Amino acid sequence: MNDHAFLHRLRTLIGYHFNHEGREWVLHEILSDEGSVVLADPTSQAIIQANLFGEPSRKGPETVIIPLYGDSPDTLSEELLELLANKIVKEEVD
Repeated sequence: MNDHAFLHRLRTLIGYHFNHEGREWVLHEILSDEGSVVLADPTSQAIIQANLFGEPSRKGPETVIIPLYGDSPDTLSEELLELLANKIVKEEVD
């Protein structure tokens, strides 16, 4: 599955918050070439990130990568479906 219209619609969710594995995350990026979604910790807490060699490189938010697609053709991953079902709706206060 590599539907450009689907990926475009999914990109509109960047910046929205979701519950994933008991924590709140923000949808940070869609990596279409890798078939993944990147979630980032919405707090300002930074962790030390490693470079390609596993050495400490810089501080940044904690991230989680979720696959977009399932094992069989034209399916979405269970992780993505669960994530989309757990979108946090923030109530606006006037």
